[in-house]
Amino acid sequence: MHKERVQILLLQETHFKRDHVPRIRSQHFHFWAHSTNPESKLKGVSIALHKSLPYVLVDSQVDPGGRYLFLKLRIHERVYTIGNLYLPNSGQNQALSGILSKQESFAEGVVLLGGDFNLVLELSLDSFTGTTMVPRSAISAVKQKLHARRLVDVWRILHPRDRDYTYYSPAHCSYSRLDKFLISHHALSFSPTAHIGTLVWSDHSPIFLSLELPGLVAAEWTWRLNDFLLNDSVCRSDVETAIKQFLDTHTLDETALPLQWEALKCVIRGVFISH
Repeated sequence: MHKERVQILLLQETHFKRDHVPRIRSQHFHFWAHSTNPESKLKGVSIALHKSLPYVLVDSQVDPGGRYLFLKLRIHERVYTIGNLYLPNSGQNQALSGILSKQESFAEGVVLLGGDFNLVLELSLDSFTGTTMVPRSAISAVKQKLHARRLVDVWRILHPRDRDYTYYSPAHCSYSRLDKFLISHHALSFSPTAHIGTLVWSDHSPIFLSLELPGLVAAEWTWRLNDFLLNDSVCRSDVETAIKQFLDTHTLDETALPLQWEALKCVIRGVFISH
């Protein structure tokens, strides 16, 4: 997640039992908050904050059952309420109603909710088969609750007719989009972008949301050479070829030598990056 430049990380299904939460040592994510189940390694959600995020923790609210976790952060004099949700496989409507009630009494400022909702909102687009085990009445009730609270599904707003999925069910051999980011409708002015990552070792794909928060300047990331590439004979050969081609092209060039040197460094860096 550090390589993906994530500053706020939401995890679901952590399966940490209360009083047995491992101490997570990370040089990048210094702050961790957990919501755990008291009886067994079920459910569980966590939120991690990257060290580069200039935040002040105002307040938090933890579900004793491990279904949700809320953080209230102050970032550049503006308050944000971050929520991480993990809804059950059944009774999603009732569970979400209870969580949204808790969120309303706790929330302040811009609201951002993310997590595994275990239901699709648009059958024809969010389910590969166009079907679901969740009653249509429950889906309709959930959509009405979100509309009443002015919470919008960011990915669907940005991709109104696209089909992409975040979950694969081996039992039903089908894909569906169960994982979502919901934000306050006025936060759409923060130029959001959202995309779904690649499904690799988990049955859920990661989803990413980017917002241009007022007053928050993105940290500059410096590229560094991976020294192991110098031991790669193919990479060394490509670098030598690139240098030769560059020198052959610019031997009679009247461009100032310092400028040619900067251009050559860009060419060599490009070869290393491609490898």
